[in-house]
Amino acid sequence: MNVVAVIPARYASTRFEGKAIVDIAGKPMIQHVYERSICAEKLSQVIVATDDQRIYNVVEGFGGQAMMTPEAETGSDRIAIVIEDINCEVVVNIQGDEPLIEPEMINQLIQPFFDDASVEVSTLKQKIDNEADYLDPNVVKIVTDLSDYALYFSRAPIPGGLERHREGHNLNFRHLGLYAYKKQRLIDFVKWDRTPYEMAEGLEQLRFLENGVRISVVETEYPAIGVDTPNDLERVRKILEKGAFAS
Repeated sequence: MNVVAVIPARYASTRFEGKAIVDIAGKPMIQHVYERSICAEKLSQVIVATDDQRIYNVVEGFGGQAMMTPEAETGSDRIAIVIEDINCEVVVNIQGDEPLIEPEMINQLIQPFFDDASVEVSTLKQKIDNEADYLDPNVVKIVTDLSDYALYFSRAPIPGGLERHREGHNLNFRHLGLYAYKKQRLIDFVKWDRTPYEMAEGLEQLRFLENGVRISVVETEYPAIGVDTPNDLERVRKILEKGAFAS
């Protein structure tokens, strides 16, 4: 199976401009993401998609594969532009601001497509082990059915609310923003209008569910550490200095 990963990267950012090429332990952040991604053996190819010449030049400079795109509203739109003329069955959306991404997370994400030909979209979830994350609207919660398909995503503390969480019902999971799609399904997705729950929650993945597309969900034990602010950057730098992650 030909599986292509695309890392959408932009220079402009409300909270942290230029973070894609900020230095982390002697390498730009996008290089960490790229080099860790290519270690996932289920991937056939990794491409950085950007509309910024600075990012393109950095990727080409370290020997990575980059593609310039027009401006795009979302990362999904940018990926759809890139893969339209690429021969592949499955497309993986890798966030460009996770320099500590574990290659095995990517393999876990892709595995459902090898196990079941009917799978069209997959993503990851992880246990929530503290109350602060459960209540944080920036931590997206996910509820799945008995076959590990997504029922709903929300910024609210679901399922059950705080009281049930404190009772330890053990059903609280965060959604990790890593996706894999059948190529045609992603192309369809970016053509669909935004949907009511998608707009209410501010979560574009709900567009799949509202259009009747099932999302296979894999539980992972690997942490996801994104860089959204300069404080996040310092945290990642300290982790790499301690050698907790090889890169």
